[in-house]
Amino acid sequence: MDTAHPLEHSANDYRQWVSKLVSDADAWSEETVLATLHSRDRIQHQIDQLAEMPDEETLPPRFWLDLAEADAAWGRQSDRLRAIPALAGWRKSVHPPEHHWWWYPPDPEPPKEALAWLWGGLTIAMLTISLALAQDIASRFTADTPGVWSSLGAIAPVVLTLFASGGALTKVGQQALENLLSTRGSARKNWAKIKFALAFALALGLFCFHSLGLPRIAAAYNQQGEEQYETGDWASAQNNFQQALSLKPDYPEAQFNLGVIYEEFQEYDKAQNEYLKAVQGGYLPAYNNLAHLYMRDGNYDQAIPLLLLALNSPKLQQQTSELEYVLRKNLGQVRLEQGRLPEAETELLEAIRIGEEIDPSRPDAYCLLAQVLEQQPEGATEPTAPIPTARETWTQCLQYANRPEDDRWAGLARAALTTTETPAYAEPSQ
Repeated sequence: MDTAHPLEHSANDYRQWVSKLVSDADAWSEETVLATLHSRDRIQHQIDQLAEMPDEETLPPRFWLDLAEADAAWGRQSDRLRAIPALAGWRKSVHPPEHHWWWYPPDPEPPKEALAWLWGGLTIAMLTISLALAQDIASRFTADTPGVWSSLGAIAPVVLTLFASGGALTKVGQQALENLLSTRGSARKNWAKIKFALAFALALGLFCFHSLGLPRIAAAYNQQGEEQYETGDWASAQNNFQQALSLKPDYPEAQFNLGVIYEEFQEYDKAQNEYLKAVQGGYLPAYNNLAHLYMRDGNYDQAIPLLLLALNSPKLQQQTSELEYVLRKNLGQVRLEQGRLPEAETELLEAIRIGEEIDPSRPDAYCLLAQVLEQQPEGATEPTAPIPTARETWTQCLQYANRPEDDRWAGLARAALTTTETPAYAEPSQ
């Protein structure tokens, strides 16, 4: 009488089918393979039933060892099973669950790339560079000016880099990317190269943003600061100039603008430092403002080289007429203070000529020229063109002193016109 458990009979049939397929390559017909698969299905069904009947007798350990050995032998036939053309059609008909592994031979492992170690090292290097760039970008956005855009600029590159690093270096990230590329066999074979390409693209993107994007954003902050300065919002303008310099430290225009703000706040030492930085960057307006600060302190010997360098610079042709006007006016004022009156007269006359192109006209060169004419003896120079008298020049100064910042010059002109009688020594200009 046969007392063996039905599950043992099924397992014995399954082992026979597997043994036949393992030992005889000619036995790999579709009928034999399908019979083997159904045999393993039957075993699994009986095991599931056995698990639901706790009072059923326990199978001996030998049974489970033999089944495990048969499964291992069948698992080693994955390449042959995968080569059966009808396998995909069988799965559509039978709909075996995914945990029935014998129906789903695993794909072969892609061959290891010979230079995988090199690509891996380069990937780590690219990610290290990306992280350094991201940290530098974030530090620039968090320097001085709070706000939504500053916060986004600080957070976004770091999050992107950490996400990319996790994707390339952590198991979870690698699995996610592998699943994404699972439909492309060539991609799986070149996984090390793909990781390097992604890391390189990230590093290149951050580098381009660092070298091209940050200067553009800095220019936007600087422009906004200039607009705020024109409207009198100096505190906001200062914040924007500082943010521009945080994003682009070697930004002469922003350094100059920040110096102007400090000068408005009468923080002359800070203004001088910013002007010096802008001068080192070759920004011509800063030469004039720094020279003006030196003139304010009576340091004419320091002011003159700055004014001469700016006036002789080829870049001056690219600037507005107003800059050349103030440079020549300031140089004329320095020469007046030094007592070099003919040189002062020459520079101030040229400044007045240039000032005719500026709207509104400026009074300061006229007031300075009037002082030169008052101090200069008659006939000291031989003018090539008629020169007005000092009194006429004071009158012109007062005539053009229409802006609030011209009040000082208007006061000087009124005082001179009411207290002096200047003799005419040259024909008045027409």
